[in-house]
Amino acid sequence: MKNSLQKSTHYIQSLQFEDLSCQQFYRVAKLRQDVFIVEQQSIYSDLDGLDQQAMHYLCWSSEQNDAELIGYARTRQSQDLIHFSIERVVFSNLSRGKGLGAALMRLMINDIILKNTGADITLSAQLEAQKFYEKLGFVAKGESYDDGGIEHVTMHFNSQ
Repeated sequence: MKNSLQKSTHYIQSLQFEDLSCQQFYRVAKLRQDVFIVEQQSIYSDLDGLDQQAMHYLCWSSEQNDAELIGYARTRQSQDLIHFSIERVVFSNLSRGKGLGAALMRLMINDIILKNTGADITLSAQLEAQKFYEKLGFVAKGESYDDGGIEHVTMHFNSQ
């Protein structure tokens, strides 16, 4: 399944794992590694075996063939077909603070809700990003916890 959305200076593409080219997946893995492991100094196994079950959202700097991958996230649906998780939300350092993260999140939320009435959406937010997710309608549930040396909190989307 392919879906794309042109927004001013960026281009968002959604692809199933089997539709990702080797080059696209390499760029996704490199962006995740550069930010989560190197920049944030969090040693963990990013390639967790769950990419094959996910819908991948790639945010490119433009629609051109030589565009830079500037952002990424994935969504996964549980086996009960009601619960969804948004995971690995990441943007390159130079692309942060420009509203791209909110645009990507809104697109993913809309995709999930339009195709799955009554869907329950959760994510694991780094504490420093909690307010960002709250502005998008997520509510923190439970205590914070350590994930790879970084404090996180589970958040649920409030569709009301």
